[in-house]
Amino acid sequence: MFAGVELDAAERVCRWDDLEPGDLLDVLTSLVDKSILIREESGPVVRFRMLETLRDHGREKARESGELADLRRRHADWYRQLAQGAEAGWIGARQLDWIDRLDREQPNLREALEFALTDDTGTDSDSVLAFAAALQPFWYSLGRLGEGRRWLDRALAAASGTASTVHARALYWDCSLAGAQGDLAATAALVTEARALAQQSTDPVVHAYAELAEGMHEIYTGDLAAACARLEGIHDMFAAQGDLLAQVSALLYLGWARELRQDTAGALDCYQKALAITESHGESVSRSYALWAAAVAVWRQGDRDRALRLLRQGLVLVRRRKDPFMAATCLEALAWIVSAEGSARRAAVLLGAAQALVRVTGASTVVFPNLLVHHEECERTTRRALGPRAFEAAHREGGSLDLDAAVAYALGEEPAAAPPTPGPSTELTKRERHVADLVAEGLTNKAIATRLVISPRTVDGHVDRILTKLGFTSRTQIAAWVVEHQRH
Repeated sequence: MFAGVELDAAERVCRWDDLEPGDLLDVLTSLVDKSILIREESGPVVRFRMLETLRDHGREKARESGELADLRRRHADWYRQLAQGAEAGWIGARQLDWIDRLDREQPNLREALEFALTDDTGTDSDSVLAFAAALQPFWYSLGRLGEGRRWLDRALAAASGTASTVHARALYWDCSLAGAQGDLAATAALVTEARALAQQSTDPVVHAYAELAEGMHEIYTGDLAAACARLEGIHDMFAAQGDLLAQVSALLYLGWARELRQDTAGALDCYQKALAITESHGESVSRSYALWAAAVAVWRQGDRDRALRLLRQGLVLVRRRKDPFMAATCLEALAWIVSAEGSARRAAVLLGAAQALVRVTGASTVVFPNLLVHHEECERTTRRALGPRAFEAAHREGGSLDLDAAVAYALGEEPAAAPPTPGPSTELTKRERHVADLVAEGLTNKAIATRLVISPRTVDGHVDRILTKLGFTSRTQIAAWVVEHQRH
């Protein structure tokens, strides 16, 4: 089951009647000595993993003994509790620790979700929905919108239909993800479902999540007056419930609705409240969203210097957690600002970097449709200033940067430099090129394995060879390379 395990998870899942919890470390150490387990350290974190062949053998032995289903259920329960713990403490000083832990546990989380969704011997559908919903802040924080939406769609399809707060929250998150991906038909359907759910309940939280989903959808569709009216009362309700994440989300959406109605002062009031909550709790994800939103608002008001300061603060936070979606969003806004100042080439590089990063997330755009006018004006101005060939060259240069390099360029820490392109001696095989194309689509290694009907381990090997051949260190660089070579 485990695709790498930390001690606390092993203690909860691997229980023996005659073994004290504290003795498990001795057992694991003994297995390391026998080369059955591999001990890995990353800073203060110690993980144990097993070679895939041994893992498959152990799974088969557990199946033969009749213990596999119980082990997988305990495994799924542990990771559901881990996800819900992260959700409960999301707006807090441990947020980055939670992101790091969940990032390390992604293979286990996927395994646990898959089991929970397919187990027909006792896993409660609402527990599965709570599990999938609890992970959405995490998927969003790393720009993995497509993956988050796929798990939620499956969990919602299997849900009981009970008008619970968990169901309402899951519908809101799915609506948010669909909106970020530009799928407004799906957001409309989800809003209709949320409304119907609310009609079955007297719970104010269920109604508040339905209102939050509908208000967000109204922003995307341009019904700003309705969005403002709908969102203004929700913040206080979530505050009364102590739901900090929903409280901050309501403030951010209300701020955008106000900003798009030209009420910049009202928008900034919302952003300042969101920043006060996130800063007082040591949180960084929603804080980066608020910094970007405030930056765009003050720039539209004419305060260029303050906008730049806010965007730089946001980029520093984004770089720490490697979030391509929010990095792209900040880079896009920075491009608008520098283009208006006449820095055409810099703007074109930033636009290229933003476009390459957002493509990896599965989103259709980095801004609300209402703000596309700024993107279009920026691209039109820079293309006219540089000429078509110079614009395309600068745009490609930006698209070749990985997240760290793009943020460093935006912050003025180092000049943009395209990574090496492969020569004749580093050409990809046909299979490697196919894998690279699927990486560029945003698929995980497991999803690629399913698509190509090969083992995940084989995909891991292909991806490692692609990175080595191209001289890259990240999947984002692979995606940018694919896009670049599709032009030729």
